Amino acid sequence: MTVFQEMFNVKKPLLGMVHFPPLPGSPLYDGSAGMKKIRDTALRDAEALVKAGFDGIVFSNEGDRPYLSTVDNVTVAAMSRVISETAATFDVPFGLSVLADPAAAVAIGAAAEADFVRIFLSWVFVGDWGIVDPDAGKLQRLRASLAPSMKVFANISGHTEPLGGRKLEDIARGAVKFGLADAVCLAGTTAGSEIPEEDLLSARRGASDVPVIAGTGVSVENAERMLALADGVIMGTSVKVDKDTFKPVDPGKAAEFIRRAKEIRDLMP
Repeated sequence: MTVFQEMFNVKKPLLGMVHFPPLPGSPLYDGSAGMKKIRDTALRDAEALVKAGFDGIVFSNEGDRPYLSTVDNVTVAAMSRVISETAATFDVPFGLSVLADPAAAVAIGAAAEADFVRIFLSWVFVGDWGIVDPDAGKLQRLRASLAPSMKVFANISGHTEPLGGRKLEDIARGAVKFGLADAVCLAGTTAGSEIPEEDLLSARRGASDVPVIAGTGVSVENAERMLALADGVIMGTSVKVDKDTFKPVDPGKAAEFIRRAKEIRDLMP
C-alpha cells in the first residue's frame, strides 16, 4: 500500500488548492476587510472543492506576493488559525504550503495537525523571489520533533530553475534518498502552467517507488494524460473563475473536473 492509499484511500488522489487572499502584513492585504475576508474565502473555496468530490485540500498563501523566503510571525499565526478552523469543518485529509518558507510550513502543519506539507526540501533553486536554499537536515529534524507522522511532499521543480545543471531525475532521487521525501511534486513555470511530460517521466525514474505528483497545469482537457503520468494531482487554477489563480473556485468547473477525472481513474488498473 502506498502512502497515498494510506492517506487518501485511493491510488491516485485528486487534491484541490485553497489559495488565501493576501494575509496581514503583505503588500496587497485588504485591511478594511480584515481576517474575516480571508476566513470566508478559505471556507467558501474549501466547501466547493469538498462538495465537488476532491480527495483532499491544500492550503497556500498564494496572495502574499511578492513572496518571502522567511515569512513574518503574523503569517504563521494567520495561516495556523484559518487552516485549523477551515480544516475542522471538513472530513478530508489536508496539507499546506507556505510561499516560500518551508520551516514555517512545517511549524504551521504541526500546529494545525496537517496530514502533509508541500515544501522545497533539498537542492538549490532560483526563482522570482531569489535563491531557494532549503536545508533538508534541519527541516526533517524539525518535522520529526514537531509532527513525526506528517508527510513531506518535496517540490523538485516549478516557478524556479535548479542551479548547477543537475538533471531532474537526480534531483528527484536526492529528494527521496537524501531528503527522505514521502512524495515528490512537480510544477510548471507559473501557477496553472502544464508540466512537460519528460519532466514527469524523469521524476518517476529518480523517485523509484515514491509517488510523483503533478502540482500545476492539470485540467479537464489533459486529465487523462496527467493521471497516466503522475500518481496524483494538485490543482487550482483550472477550476477557478475565468481560470484565474487569484479568483474563487468555480463550483461548476470543480465538479466537471472531478466527474471526468474519476471516470478516468476508475478505468485504470
